Order: sequence, then structure tokens, then C-alpha cells
Amino acid sequence: MHAVVATIQPPTPPKSKPTLFTFDDPLDPDLPSDIEVVTTRRAICRVATVAAEAGARFQREASSVDPMAWMLAPRRMFDGVSALEACLDRDHFVRAIVLHGLSLGVDADPATLERLVAGRDDGGTPRLSRPRRGRSGKGRSGAKASLYCATICWEGHGVMLQAFHASVARHPAEVVQRLRARFGEDVIELAEIREGFHPYTPLAIALVPGAVAELLRSVELDSDAPRYATFSYDTEQRLEA
Repeated sequence: MHAVVATIQPPTPPKSKPTLFTFDDPLDPDLPSDIEVVTTRRAICRVATVAAEAGARFQREASSVDPMAWMLAPRRMFDGVSALEACLDRDHFVRAIVLHGLSLGVDADPATLERLVAGRDDGGTPRLSRPRRGRSGKGRSGAKASLYCATICWEGHGVMLQAFHASVARHPAEVVQRLRARFGEDVIELAEIREGFHPYTPLAIALVPGAVAELLRSVELDSDAPRYATFSYDTEQRLEA
């Protein structure tokens, strides 16, 4: 008798397919089969803002990442949904703004981004509403005191600096001198100075706690009061490579 030896080969695992994502070509005509999205003008503005932030950031960093590809790819930070769909929602919108404002890569853990978003109301939502203004800033003369806010994002010598400054001044030049004294000449040209408090800017979202945001709104409404004549607030974070 001859023994028959059978060799059992394990099944060949199927080749993994690359992750694909598709989008509707905006140059094609509208079709009856197109998916309808019911949304609001505010939500559309969120998506447009995120797209603008992504494009500006990748251009600033000379990155090879295509902004539209980033908008269309599913992301962990959006619970597996693309930015194009997710950023209609306010919470996902805030995550995207923080990610690009702080240059945190192309994706991140949602919990990490949540910890970076400072200042929440009782419902757990970041306070990002526009400031309530008692009078228009356009009507203020240069001799009148106003609240000015400045943001700085600078990288060099192995250090990334992200800073927020707010102070009452009668002219932006006073703010420039304060920033120069605190941060030095190397970064002063990168400072973005605005009259009033704008809580929806990326660095304000990331660096200004909710209680401080409320204080800045109060100062803005009554910035020419004597009690605010010397008001100044600074916060910063430095990341060393």
C-alpha cells in the first residue's frame, strides 16, 4: 500500500483594496440621481471657511497636500466622514479650524482636538459667536481707546510659537510696540492685529478660555473707560522640536 500525503494549502488572503473616495464633478451637469443635501446658508459658510483655511495653510507650509483631496477624504477627526460633509456641523467645523490653525497634520484624534478647544458653555459647545458690539469701530477716531487683539504663529530655531495678545490702545502702533517688547523683532512682522475681539479665529479658539473671552467682550464694549486704560492680556504656547 502506498500512503497518500495530502498537502493542504492555506487560502490565499484577498488583496487589500486601496481606500477610494469619489466626488461629484462640479463641471458635470446636475442629474436627477444627484444626492440632495438640505442645509442652511450658515452651514455652507462653515464648509467654505474650512476649505479656505485648508488651502491657505497648505500653501503657507508649501505642502504637497491637495486641499480638495483633504476635503473629500474620510477623516478620523470627523468620525470617518469627509470634511465636505462633516463641517456642515458646528462641532466638526471647530475641529477643522483648530487642526489647520495650529498645523496639527491632516487628521487627529477627536478627543485631542476637543481638549484644545477652550471655553464651553453649559451645553458643552465652544463659545464662538461673534462679539456683541455696542458701537461701530468705524466711527472711532484714532484718539479714542479701543481693544486690539493680535495673533502670532511663528516657527524657527526648533521652536513653534503660537500667541494671542489683547490690550487697550489708542493706535495700532502702540500694540506693535508691546508685541515687539514681548516677542522680539523676529516675529513682529507675522503678527495679525485687529481692532476688536474676533473669537472665531483659529488661535483665539485654541488659546483663549471662555471666561477670558467674556472679559474681552466686556472690555471691547467699554474700552474707553478709565478702568481699562492699562488692560492687557497675553497667552502663548511654545512647542520645541
